[in-house]
Amino acid sequence: MEKENYSLTQRLKEAFYKVEKRYPGFSKDFMVGLLQRMGVDSEIDVTETCLRIAALQECDNPRTSRNPRVLELELTAKTLKTILSSIPDEITDRRAFIEVIKGIADAIKMLLAAVGAFYDALPPGTQKKCLEDQKRKFITYCRKFSDTLKQYFRNNDQTVVFSSANLLVNQTNLILFVVHDVD
Repeated sequence: MEKENYSLTQRLKEAFYKVEKRYPGFSKDFMVGLLQRMGVDSEIDVTETCLRIAALQECDNPRTSRNPRVLELELTAKTLKTILSSIPDEITDRRAFIEVIKGIADAIKMLLAAVGAFYDALPPGTQKKCLEDQKRKFITYCRKFSDTLKQYFRNNDQTVVFSSANLLVNQTNLILFVVHDVD
């Protein structure tokens, strides 16, 4: 589509960006609805597919920031999403999956440190509260993800891990949205 009509494709991407910003998870819901309409929803695990492509998403604001703290935040967010997107490939190999979990924990720490550095550098009077609130929500979803992993090791339900990881991807994207709004 992009080759045939570049401007239309860009407008469509921008529309999805705006809707996703306002309603996180919309893109996934849209994709599920589309697959259902096409009658192939039973053939494709949408939750797993969304997780696999999480690292490829262009979720952040299309404008490029020159703020080094924002660039660091974008890089750490991309790292976290890349590691999360490897879960479907590694979940069946216990040792490899444990290494992925360690990588996720490290990436979360790095992202929180980058958010903290960005927050500390904000001048007084900016929308610090929005970023602080989003950071709290992110931490809440990190805890839920941790609980989901504990459940997985008890009952081996991969779907709940994929769903929880997708929620963590959405929260990571929301942090980026807030940072771009504040920057």
